[in-house]
Amino acid sequence: MFSKALFKQSMKAHWVKWVTVTVATCVMLAIVIIVLGSLSINDIRDSLKNIFVQADQESELKEQSIDGYELYLTTVDMYKMLDTESGQLVLGVINNITNEYAGRLAELQGQGDVTDEQVQALRSEIAQKYTESFATMLPDISSDYINMFLMSILTHYDEASSSGSVDTTQLLQNAYLDLVYNMAYETYLAKEDATEDMALQSAQGAKDTAQTAISKYQELGADADYSALALDYMNDYIYNSVYDMQIDAGLTEDEALQYAVITKVISNTAITTYQFWLSEDPDITKEQARLNSTQSISDQMPEKVAEALTELGNMDMYGLIIGSIFYRIAGLLLPMVFVIMTANSLLAGQVDSGSMAYVLSTPTKRRTVAVTQMVYLLASLFAMFALLTIVSVIAVFISGGNNFAINYGEILLFNLGAFLTMFAIAGFCYMCSSIFNRTKYSLGIGGGITIFSLVCTILGLFGSSVVPSAMRIEPMNFFNYLSVITLFDTTEILNGSLDFLWKFGILAVIGIVTFIIGVFRFDKKDLPL
Repeated sequence: MFSKALFKQSMKAHWVKWVTVTVATCVMLAIVIIVLGSLSINDIRDSLKNIFVQADQESELKEQSIDGYELYLTTVDMYKMLDTESGQLVLGVINNITNEYAGRLAELQGQGDVTDEQVQALRSEIAQKYTESFATMLPDISSDYINMFLMSILTHYDEASSSGSVDTTQLLQNAYLDLVYNMAYETYLAKEDATEDMALQSAQGAKDTAQTAISKYQELGADADYSALALDYMNDYIYNSVYDMQIDAGLTEDEALQYAVITKVISNTAITTYQFWLSEDPDITKEQARLNSTQSISDQMPEKVAEALTELGNMDMYGLIIGSIFYRIAGLLLPMVFVIMTANSLLAGQVDSGSMAYVLSTPTKRRTVAVTQMVYLLASLFAMFALLTIVSVIAVFISGGNNFAINYGEILLFNLGAFLTMFAIAGFCYMCSSIFNRTKYSLGIGGGITIFSLVCTILGLFGSSVVPSAMRIEPMNFFNYLSVITLFDTTEILNGSLDFLWKFGILAVIGIVTFIIGVFRFDKKDLPL
């Protein structure tokens, strides 16, 4: 089943091609990895990404500043309203609610011990009863929040009753602060990438802002310039908050002060710009004025342009160049040439030239010839990629080891995937060489389809997800479905997914099946000897 003499003959006949292809491919890969490692090509990408991240963070800071500014003024407006007829109506309704609640609670207590569940149910029933009437007085607040607000009033009423002093205005204030806290908490938690701690911090900040506005109103009365007070308060609040956060994060006092000053400037700019828009155009809405004052760079760009730049900022340049361009295209080109030429000359070439007649005139059987030539093709391919693997690992080590953008595990999987891809291609070329007796057919079909797969991979690259949408041509992705190289999925390897395993399995099956077909076909077919 195996002929050492024939194996040595094949080695002598093809060693120059093997050495040339192997050395050239190894040199190309080493240069690519080492050069990319020294250039730090992701720096430009990271700089672009940081610009957009910083712009989005500044936009969020501006929104928070304007939210706090508006909350301050809204709180003051609420207290001003209490001095009007409608404000007295609100206090009167609250008195009605608490009186009804007190009477119903007394009835329950007269019937025996009252559980916490019964008290909570009574609060809920009365709050639900008055929610609709309060909704007409507070049209900008949803029914759910109004219900929450009334429940809070009744809770604070019980606390005040236990101390023997019930002040309706104080009940309103406490319930309002609770409402501000809950609304801020839920609003922040609904944001993308929000955390529980940040939501709690945001809610407490909103409550503190409202409490400060109430205290200032009680101190200064209705005639103070609350717009200026709100601006000063928000600038100082953000300054102190950022300073404390940076100190907690381990920064020095000077560094924390620097961050705090920058954020204070951003906050002041946002609020003053917001004030400008409101004063400049009497017809402008607060929402539009807020939008004009808080837009980030990405917000001001057309949606498709912003998406494209975001993708560019997230693009893995090392993965694109080493994984998609080298290992799936450039790094396969020379091994493909070697496999096409070698597979053809091992069987079809010898049959076409007549030299196979001399081989088979010896006691060597056809199957022995087929198996020996298959073993040589596989051994030469394995040795080629073994050396390629060693060179790639050394190159990664020179470029920083696991600190390089592509680590040792990923580079080993790249080499395994490239070998399995060439294994499948070699099996197909070998099968064509065993089926056809003329090199023009073996090369035309085996080599032609192999090169077609490579060309399809090149064209399909422009339609694949590794290319940013600004450069991507979606219909070109169709070519990826026409190439066996598509099963060598470097993107899945870099993403840490295991989906590449079943694709590797298909490549291995293709190689095994085509080699087996090639051996049996050569053993059974008629030869023009």
